[in-house]
Amino acid sequence: TKRFLIACQKTHIQSLLNMSEEKITLNIGGIKYETFRSTLTAQPETLLGSMFRDQIKNSVNEDEYFFDRNGKAFYYIMEFYRTGKLLWSTEAKESQVTYQQLKEELDYFQINRSKVFSSLVLETAKSTIDRFISSLEELIISQYINFDSKITLSVSNNELSLVNEYSNYVNCCLSQFKECAFEILENMENQIEKHLVETFSELELKWKCQRMYSYYSSENPFFEIDITFSSPVKKLLNSEDTRAHISFTKVPINTPVEKIILNVGGKKYETFQSTLVSRPETLLGTMFQDRNKCMRHPINGNEYFFDRNSDAFHYIMEFYRTGKLTWPVKSEQVTRKQLEEELDYFQIPFDKSTILCSSALETVRNNVNNLISAFEELIIQCCDHLQKNIDLEIDYDVIYIHSNNEKKRLSNVKFLNACSILSSMQKQIGDHLTKSFSDLGLNWEFHQRDYHWIYVIITLSFKNVYSNLK
Repeated sequence: TKRFLIACQKTHIQSLLNMSEEKITLNIGGIKYETFRSTLTAQPETLLGSMFRDQIKNSVNEDEYFFDRNGKAFYYIMEFYRTGKLLWSTEAKESQVTYQQLKEELDYFQINRSKVFSSLVLETAKSTIDRFISSLEELIISQYINFDSKITLSVSNNELSLVNEYSNYVNCCLSQFKECAFEILENMENQIEKHLVETFSELELKWKCQRMYSYYSSENPFFEIDITFSSPVKKLLNSEDTRAHISFTKVPINTPVEKIILNVGGKKYETFQSTLVSRPETLLGTMFQDRNKCMRHPINGNEYFFDRNSDAFHYIMEFYRTGKLTWPVKSEQVTRKQLEEELDYFQIPFDKSTILCSSALETVRNNVNNLISAFEELIIQCCDHLQKNIDLEIDYDVIYIHSNNEKKRLSNVKFLNACSILSSMQKQIGDHLTKSFSDLGLNWEFHQRDYHWIYVIITLSFKNVYSNLK
């Protein structure tokens, strides 16, 4: 127990003590939120803080309290109670919560708008910079997965363009920052360079940013940015199989296991106690060890409540099950900032650089394996008809088969980055198939007309098959 207390930060200890107190369900217009009474009373000047400080008991169903208000807008109210910050942004309109609706809910729940809005302005500006940097990270990962090793950006006032010839990813990734990217770079270019170089150190990333001027006018400066990094090919060939990096929790045979229900912010996750204690360096891993039973306070049998971000906990739970952390490249519900806060709270050891680079490499590996599997399956199908020639056309991420003067699609499934993979690894893939189907005397021919159009001819021989039957 002493070791447990030392390992936990002050906020963690307080949350564990809170587990023995009253859990409250707030039904806001049909959407239910679960929290602790103390979370609400921590803001005593607000409506909910005042109500629950006075130990009200006018619930509609045991500990459930109904408010006929905007359930979606209350998400931001609830996060305010949990974090002390108003996390709404102008992008919230996509979730059908407008600025006016938020103001109305803040007024109804008696949350001082001037107080929260003063911090909201700063948080919004910081969020924009964070999102710009995150978008640069997404762009780097996207190009890395596409086997590109260089990105060239041109950034001026109200204009941001990707110079790379064959990529349009910037249109959906960075275009939203075209009005502020120049301002951000002018003030934070050195910090951004340092962050990206450290984050993608495993990719040997290099950053070069030059302030330049238009040929026609010295009054129109712009930044030209060159970002270079290593190709995944070398690491892909030297790395072990993905499965070697996944450690599953092993439960001894005939050993009784206890199922645990983790209620995180109202969303329930079910797991085994052994899954949690297999990570003893974490909060849950320490908490659910047998010697720390006195620190656990179930709210209902084997159910334990945590007043935390329920969507972000999905990534925490996957870590316990697989031993791997997946970083959300783009998520509608969970930002990287939110995930970092939850990782810190649950004391999950993580290195952002390792997570990003490993996730990117694993994506590349999966794409390559999917493409190879498609070739292998096609070859086996051709053996069923003793078909000697396989003529394939690859256009971006779609594979077509030419047969009897007809062209048909191999599968409705898209093979992500198929052209990029073949452009970079066609020799290795050809060698793999030749070795795997050596009894068929497989021959691999590769022809590339341009970046997105590739032609592959696979020929088979069934002489060994016939000779074995004689």
